[in-house]
Amino acid sequence: MTSCPAHRHTAPPAPQQPFRTSQRPGVCKGCGNQTGTTGDRHAHYCPCCGERVAHGCLGTGRNPARCPNCGRIDAGTLQFLPEEDPIADLLAGRIEPSAAFTAAQLARSVFGDQIAHYLAWSWQDRERHHGSLSVRSKEIRMRLRQDDGVFEAASPCPADGCRGHRWSPVASAADLLTVHTHGANGAASSCDRCERATHRS
Repeated sequence: MTSCPAHRHTAPPAPQQPFRTSQRPGVCKGCGNQTGTTGDRHAHYCPCCGERVAHGCLGTGRNPARCPNCGRIDAGTLQFLPEEDPIADLLAGRIEPSAAFTAAQLARSVFGDQIAHYLAWSWQDRERHHGSLSVRSKEIRMRLRQDDGVFEAASPCPADGCRGHRWSPVASAADLLTVHTHGANGAASSCDRCERATHRS
């Protein structure tokens, strides 16, 4: 057996869930090994203490697995990995900011802290981050284009019976106010539902 750093000089604890050849029949969806086989033992049990890994599957060769006694195990090399320290990673600049954080920071620089405080980002697709500017019962739907960092604000389509929106690029609080009070600006997109391009005056 391979010893983990914690048990190089002391014996590991006895496993609570040791490997057994006689187990209920089953197949791991991750690695395809049947329970009770040699492949099952290599894929799902710690190479140091023999405990069943609590998270992950070593048989996939991809994401690390975790033994409750010995820590993280690299699925590709079966080497024991140092424990994660997310605080140290954050302070050392090794954590990428989330898309919502990036959108919020950009909104502060474009619209100011007070307006950005009322912007909430809820979901994203491949092209845009989506959210809304909400104050009490009023709301403006917003989105941020990921390719060029341009904010867009929604206004209702003027076509009768259409529930779609036109999206106007906005680069300041004044732009937002114009869209809110007068509707789509001259650079707005066509309606996202009926494709009507004429904007309200």
